[in-house]
Amino acid sequence: MTATAIRRKLKGYIDAISDKNLETVRPILSYMAETSAASDPLIIETDLTDEEHALIEEGMREYERDPSSFTDWEDVKREAGLI
Repeated sequence: MTATAIRRKLKGYIDAISDKNLETVRPILSYMAETSAASDPLIIETDLTDEEHALIEEGMREYERDPSSFTDWEDVKREAGLI
């Protein structure tokens, strides 16, 4: 698949995401865009254990219940002196 076709497909996914869930993908897309020129490629885990999947799912449920209990990615970067 060409880069153009991949971009088109990704844009379609973004268009399909509900307004409520758009904020959940913004941090990773922002991070990936900001670091796209970096020499180290982004590593995405694809072989998670059942326990790791369960932890992620619980975190997503908690975010759904109370998003204000999570730290914004921009704040994390600011505290680390990255911005």
